[in-house]
Amino acid sequence: MVLFGMSVVAISFCTRQPTCIWRLLGKATLKARDAADYSGVVHIGIDDTVKRRNQSYINIMADLDYQRTRTIMEGKEQGSGVKALR
Repeated sequence: MVLFGMSVVAISFCTRQPTCIWRLLGKATLKARDAADYSGVVHIGIDDTVKRRNQSYINIMADLDYQRTRTIMEGKEQGSGVKALR
C-alpha cells in the first residue's frame, strides 16, 4: 500500500486506525518542535488569521531573511507566538 502523498484522513481511512495515526503524528510534531533551532533567526514576521464561521485562530511566524515559515500555531491568546520561540 502506497501512503506517500496521502492526507492523514485518507491514511486513517485506509488503515482503519484513525486514533493511532493522529497520535503518531502528534508525537512526531512535538519531537520536531522540540528539536527546532531558532538561534539563527534575526527578523521574524507574525500574522494572525481567523476563520470567521468557526472562530478558528492561527498564528504564522516566518523568518523574513530566508522567507521560510517557522511556526504555525492554533489559538488566540496574546503572546502565544512568543511562547513558541522560548
